Amino acid sequence: MLNPFKFVSDSFKDQFQVRFTIGSPDGSTTLSLLDEHGTVAQRLLSVEQLSDPAKLEQTIQSIRFGLAIDRGQGLSCLEEMGSRRWDGPVG
Repeated sequence: MLNPFKFVSDSFKDQFQVRFTIGSPDGSTTLSLLDEHGTVAQRLLSVEQLSDPAKLEQTIQSIRFGLAIDRGQGLSCLEEMGSRRWDGPVG
């Protein structure tokens, strides 16, 4: 069974410190990505995203793309994402 928190952490561990804040009334979890300067991104992950491996992978790709756009690397990121074949999350 896929551990969504480990999967998200592993997806970003080479670039960021990953933190989760659990406790939203609807069961959502806040994902925070931090670097040496502080918080780079925060996203609310719904229970639905955390419980569906395909939706979780899509969310991770969306976050990566948003970060690339912020760094001015949106086109190269889009090309890289298009060249990958997704076989599902490892877990």
